[in-house]
Amino acid sequence: MMLSCDKQPQTLKDLKSNFVIVDDSINVHYKTYGQCGKTICFVHGFGCDLNTWEKQFEAFRDEDVRLVFIDLPGYGQSDKPHVDYTLDFFAHAIDEVLDSNGVDSVIFVGHSLGTPVCRQTMMTAVHNGALVDIDGVYCFYDGTETHEYVEAVEGFGHAFDGPDCRDVITGFVMSLAGPDTPQEITDYAMSVMPETPQYVASSTMQNLVDRKWWNNQQICQPVMVICAQNSGLDPDNEQKMQALYPNLDYIELTSCGHFIHMEQPEMFNKNLKLFIENQYNTNNTMEQKIKFCQSCGMPLNDENRGTNADGSKNEDYCMYCYQNGKFTNDCTMDEMIEFCAQFVDEVNKNMPKPMTKDEYKDMMRQYFPMLKRWKK
Repeated sequence: MMLSCDKQPQTLKDLKSNFVIVDDSINVHYKTYGQCGKTICFVHGFGCDLNTWEKQFEAFRDEDVRLVFIDLPGYGQSDKPHVDYTLDFFAHAIDEVLDSNGVDSVIFVGHSLGTPVCRQTMMTAVHNGALVDIDGVYCFYDGTETHEYVEAVEGFGHAFDGPDCRDVITGFVMSLAGPDTPQEITDYAMSVMPETPQYVASSTMQNLVDRKWWNNQQICQPVMVICAQNSGLDPDNEQKMQALYPNLDYIELTSCGHFIHMEQPEMFNKNLKLFIENQYNTNNTMEQKIKFCQSCGMPLNDENRGTNADGSKNEDYCMYCYQNGKFTNDCTMDEMIEFCAQFVDEVNKNMPKPMTKDEYKDMMRQYFPMLKRWKK
């Protein structure tokens, strides 16, 4: 995996910058290292950039892995257009980076905002793999939330709207430090987070807390959650995570700030390596690899795969959507959503909280545009 035998990069700054164009005009910045083995995709949090992963690069550069570090649109060296910074927009950018590098199976590592971005990417069913959540951001809307909770969440989402956005971010950074957080970590956060353009910060946060992204959809792939009590966790946080991630490893820290991977890199990197080893067999293939039909979103297995024109099994579509090398129905995405909505009772058997038909439609409208058949 070395770039050359006599000059191995020592820091992230030594890696070549790459760009992929998203939506015809938006340049997304990323760096990669390694040509083979397991792929680990690192996604930073709000206001940060890919340099937050320096200690992870140091720990994994000599491993048999391929590392992908991404600056989300609006952050770092990526373009900062005046657009809606939704979870779908961020997930689309990650998808384009991974596709341009031929990545299928991947372990997503997301910090803070990066966690819901990685969740959104995984729920599009385009990339298989696993998730590592570092003190991720969550909103819980299950019908039992109080008026005070909703007001607090929405208030936070709009806190970055005004001309004092920079001061708000500065105060926000100070709240992220734990009692033992090294000053250099706070200094890093202070050097990058308040520099976020106001329109990027406001749009990111408003969209982050939008109820439509938080439908309690389970992710059945392996997940490791490492979180800090300093972030104000609910007493039942582990139970909430278990409902979202049936295949869960859970670590809760009592004396650490928000930047766990920077503050306790040895602990974090050790757990990440163990998690990765547990997910792969000797052929470097995910043991619990789950694929979904890229037309209707149903889980794929050897019995329900569609067929190509030569009779072989198709890797992307189910037998109900694709047979003999062509789609069984000439329909629009909206028509497919209406058709699938009739199976909501079956879907609810695998959900932590049952959805109504309309809620299921909303969920499909969210992730269907990222399926292969409906991508624009």
